[in-house]
Amino acid sequence: MRYAKIAFACIVASCMTLLAGGSVVPVGTYLYANLDKVKDAPGALEIHFNTKGPKRLVIAYGQKYRKMRKDRDGTTEEQRENYKPRLAKLANDGQIARFDKLPPDYYDIIVVDDSTMTIHEGISLHHEYEQETEPDKDTIAKYQEEIRKSLGLRTDRIGGWEGFFDNKQIERIEIADVQSGVLMQQMRLGTALAESGEVLKGCIHSIDVVWVERTRTENNDWQVINRQQLYRDEIPARTFFKHIQLPEMTGIRVGRSLKKLNINLPEK
Repeated sequence: MRYAKIAFACIVASCMTLLAGGSVVPVGTYLYANLDKVKDAPGALEIHFNTKGPKRLVIAYGQKYRKMRKDRDGTTEEQRENYKPRLAKLANDGQIARFDKLPPDYYDIIVVDDSTMTIHEGISLHHEYEQETEPDKDTIAKYQEEIRKSLGLRTDRIGGWEGFFDNKQIERIEIADVQSGVLMQQMRLGTALAESGEVLKGCIHSIDVVWVERTRTENNDWQVINRQQLYRDEIPARTFFKHIQLPEMTGIRVGRSLKKLNINLPEK
């Protein structure tokens, strides 16, 4: 039943299309917390970047209440709103990103910019992942190939996970025993329709964290057990974002006051 609910939610998300306009998505869209609806909280985070970027989308993704750690069953709409990723308000042409009303937590930061077609991220993909307890290299390679096959485009059967997208690219995988966290990009290069029925001129992009679990089937498929969509928009570019991982954007501790930090966003 739980997997059926997740599958239905993924289908609904695939059918929803945000208004075009680049990577800056207005606060209040379904992916991010609406600050008018979340509880008051004492924490705040202000990030100063080394470069300007007026079209940046800067996301704070809290670790405590992620879907793999906090089941959404039985929660209220208000609780679910508080659990969503947070979107920063930008100042100084995007050189400053400010988050307010943050509950105390550890936050991973994601910066998406469709003007430079880059993603800078520091996402902890699975809360039980530890580099010291990873499987051996051969097992890691085997699991990664199985995961790419399970989440990628299928030629052996109709459909597959998120079949709406016809181009997929996995950026990183963290293996925790028989589960894994996966960071991936998806694009729809084929014809896509708006709710009005009109053909969309741009390309729909999606950035996702997907949690999968290894099955005991003959093919050792990996079943999707949950998913967090961090970005979805229709933009002109028909190529994947360039991906850059920054460990300094992982697990930033926010307490009960304003925290300030500087982050350099390298081009490579």
